[in-house]
Amino acid sequence: MRKVVFFFSVILLSGCVLFLNPMAVGQIKAPDRGFISSEPAETWEQGLLSGNGTIGANVFSQPLDETIIFTHERLFLPMGAPLMPPDQSARLFEIRKLIADGKYKQATQLQFDLSGQTGFMYPDPFVPAFDLKILMNTDKEIRDYLRSVNFETGEAVVQWSDKHGSYERKLFVSRADGIAIMQMKGSEPGIVNCELRLRRRIPDNKLDYKYIEGSVVRAASHITDVEIKANDNYLSFKNRFSHAYPGSIHALEGLAQVEVKGGTVKTVRDRMIIEEADEILVLIDIALLYDPDQSKMEAMQQRCKTLESNYDLLLNRHARIHGELFKRVKLDLGGGADHQLTTEALHKISTNDHLNPALIEKQFDAGRYNIISSTGELPPNLQGNWAGTYVPDWASDYTHNGNVPSAIASMLKGNTPELMLAYINYIESLIPWMEINAKHLFGARGIVLPSRTTTHGYNNALNPSFAGGFWVGGAAWAASFFYDYYLYTGDKKFLAERAIPFMEKCAVFFEDYLYEGADGKFIFSPTQSPENTPGNSNSQGSYNATSEVVMAKELFRNLISASRELGMNRERVPTWQTMLSKMPAYMTDEHGFIKEWLTPRLDNNDLHWHSSQFYELYHGMMLEEIASNPTLIEAFKKSIHYRLDKHWREDQRGFMSFGLVQLALVGASLGDGEIVHECLKHLVNRFWLDNLASMHNHKSLFNMDISGGMPAVIIKALVASESGRIRLLPALPEIWPSGEIQGVLCRGQIEVKSLKWESNTVNVVLLSAKNQTIELEVFDRKQKLRLSAGKEISLQIVKQ
Repeated sequence: MRKVVFFFSVILLSGCVLFLNPMAVGQIKAPDRGFISSEPAETWEQGLLSGNGTIGANVFSQPLDETIIFTHERLFLPMGAPLMPPDQSARLFEIRKLIADGKYKQATQLQFDLSGQTGFMYPDPFVPAFDLKILMNTDKEIRDYLRSVNFETGEAVVQWSDKHGSYERKLFVSRADGIAIMQMKGSEPGIVNCELRLRRRIPDNKLDYKYIEGSVVRAASHITDVEIKANDNYLSFKNRFSHAYPGSIHALEGLAQVEVKGGTVKTVRDRMIIEEADEILVLIDIALLYDPDQSKMEAMQQRCKTLESNYDLLLNRHARIHGELFKRVKLDLGGGADHQLTTEALHKISTNDHLNPALIEKQFDAGRYNIISSTGELPPNLQGNWAGTYVPDWASDYTHNGNVPSAIASMLKGNTPELMLAYINYIESLIPWMEINAKHLFGARGIVLPSRTTTHGYNNALNPSFAGGFWVGGAAWAASFFYDYYLYTGDKKFLAERAIPFMEKCAVFFEDYLYEGADGKFIFSPTQSPENTPGNSNSQGSYNATSEVVMAKELFRNLISASRELGMNRERVPTWQTMLSKMPAYMTDEHGFIKEWLTPRLDNNDLHWHSSQFYELYHGMMLEEIASNPTLIEAFKKSIHYRLDKHWREDQRGFMSFGLVQLALVGASLGDGEIVHECLKHLVNRFWLDNLASMHNHKSLFNMDISGGMPAVIIKALVASESGRIRLLPALPEIWPSGEIQGVLCRGQIEVKSLKWESNTVNVVLLSAKNQTIELEVFDRKQKLRLSAGKEISLQIVKQ
């Protein structure tokens, strides 16, 4: 690594050091929707992010010794053929008997012993494709450094100057053309001198040693036949995967087409050396080979050759598509002039007592940008569509018991319903594996979604201390997004052909799995309340986990409503209604908290990071059982405040970020702006880096959970909707006395084109896609409102 000396102009602002550089003020003024940053990345977690959902690019933004990591949404490293769970359904009665006898640990051990596994098995992990290295052969003393991302175009930019002139490196990943595109140029003719090469991903030296060692070992044992070449026009990369299996990827190919204006080009081994160029244009493509003998290198070359050698033209073509998605929603909390500050400065001046509005607005935009940029054919995994190591935490998989639902939480209300189809398509692709899980683990029809998946859906996420094999509510949770997609879009064809059939598969599982207790109520056994252990037990294995019960209730309620909407399942609806009447009711414990297991035999463990017993209020469409019961509502609030007291208040560091999202979503559903504010101040100040990538832990562990979750919290605090009902400012934090949000999508095919509030006045513009009458609630006042399809309606409401 070259030693680089940076020179900055420095001013003091509110006690913090702010690096302003002349180029930023004069040329690279902060994007209207985006950010500027004064420090390059030291690790991959700090890089600038760009992506089109399929290909991801992570730009370290080091001016002289640059690393850009490229990824592909389907690049899950083959670890060997999946293990089908053996049929253990004949032993289910033994597991249930052990649970009934209070021998929860033995029940969990028995299921694991029957699994054929030697330990917990993660699915194939998400890994990087390769690095593009750029070594600038120029002066080592640089000044006027700045980097930025424009959320409206997806463009990552790095700028700096030296004694020869100014330099600019720009990159985006095109939704229009399906490739990454990078441009390098200088302010003066012939000052761009550099070396380019592709390489296998090298771990960052700033990461913990365990990641470096583990990444190197896994790469050496699983990635073989690496072949890197350079010629006058192309850099190429190839490798095979030594643990490939039928149906997995077997090889990887990468291509970088290089076009140089001015100067000279020569190659030395795997490097391209460019001297005295005016401008360089690089087109990068990635292909995954399921048949290693069917190369796609030539096809990638031909595709790149057909594209125009004009960066601005290529960018504009992409920006029209990406920008239309991103610009549908906008938040204004009065950030004003602070938008011109670097993210480093904004993080320094934002405190828990004084959350900076510009920072909140930027994080809101960044979250939506990150999710849009990492949603393609597949939804975002734990790391979206970016990776920097071959040993990612939790395999960077799809963790369905909390993380994925947080990442996708703003897709519908954030007015990008087409992105939700990536999640729905992926879940549907897992159905054959989920049917095996239901049959082999429980002897049931229907489907069971495991807590973790990538390339297959077998439930291998279990060991003697992790009762993941007992988690049965995951498919029902997924089904809620199928039904919600219909509520937001009104797509009856989707409802009939995809949502209802999926919900039916979930329903028949519960028809077979549930059995009645002595009181006539259903018993859910075995269950797992995600990753938590009851306070008076030594095992996660349990029964009547509240979340599992509520997921089943929600499933049958939605399925009945959907069936009636389309006149389907007339003979089955009475059965489902009867099943609903037999579901266990909510319970509270001696402290007045919502119980996590609906039985007096299992005590709460309220210090855990998951808050699964609050599941029903994540979405905001509470059952009458809660809505009509002030005691239950108070129990929910009391439970949340206890968790905030134990984990977050008085400067405690708390736990992982999506746990806060869950609490905040519940607070918003309860109309409690204090809870929303309490959660947001920690989300804003603790879980974002200066590149506006979101983290799982305090300022560490790259993770997209709150990139989807935090915008969902903010939207829900400002606009809440159910079919036929919209609530404005239901959980407005007091710190936001005025503001505006535009473009929120509501259930019922209604868009809130604009919602402005100030003091005691609210102005709202609504646009409905159909003729309907709704109830509008604001300032605790309700009014009936007639909406006509395609016609905007503007209202001003003054608090009395």
